[in-house]
Amino acid sequence: MKIAVVSDVHANLAALQAVLADIDAVAPGAAIWHTGDVVGYNAEPNEVVALLRERGATGVMGNHDAAVLGELEVKWFNPAAAAAVKWTATHLTPENATWLHALPKISEMGAATLVHASVLKPLEEYVIESASARENLLSLSTPVLFHGHTHVPAYWALRGNQAASVVIDGRAQPLLSPALINVGSVGQPRDGDVRASWVLWDRTDDGSAIGALGTVQWRRVAYDVARTQALVRAAGLPEFLAERLAEGH
Repeated sequence: MKIAVVSDVHANLAALQAVLADIDAVAPGAAIWHTGDVVGYNAEPNEVVALLRERGATGVMGNHDAAVLGELEVKWFNPAAAAAVKWTATHLTPENATWLHALPKISEMGAATLVHASVLKPLEEYVIESASARENLLSLSTPVLFHGHTHVPAYWALRGNQAASVVIDGRAQPLLSPALINVGSVGQPRDGDVRASWVLWDRTDDGSAIGALGTVQWRRVAYDVARTQALVRAAGLPEFLAERLAEGH
């Protein structure tokens, strides 16, 4: 069984299309999961929601999704993010808003939990250091958690009752248990790499010593950054949101 996990698409249609094309090339027929923040920042929220719905994507709500729906106050957002939330709220169709509203905050999918930020604070916590990673690892009720929110790929595993950061090398890597898998961002990467990020979870049983959970592989996909930037500017969204796409931060 192969599962493609995406996160933080943030209304970037070109990036999502590129990722879906990569998924179809390397894992045709894979289920598609998302860990929230479908909208916000960029200028094609309806197109992105429509495409995820068309592909039967299953997932959870992110903080930007909640803010667009009026379920989270924008006072917690920086000015550029808040401006994008307000713009999106006025452009999102009722049908797509209903789809977003139906997304749960946390979802258990067999051996995996899906959440946007963390299992302890689903819409808020940035898991970026070992102490918070350890707390979340110890709180898991499934072997693995897939999440996003930081826009930076990361792999944390519990070793000797402490959270250890596992180096991501681009290859298929054994999925340890318990583990936190941050899949990075499709629509606004912040790790210095402008390419869209997604994770392939391959649970195919090939009789190897990988273990029952199989492997995870982070993949990076180039997309038409200039197109997304042009649409951000045409929509009158903050210039910073266009500029950062070409810088990967």
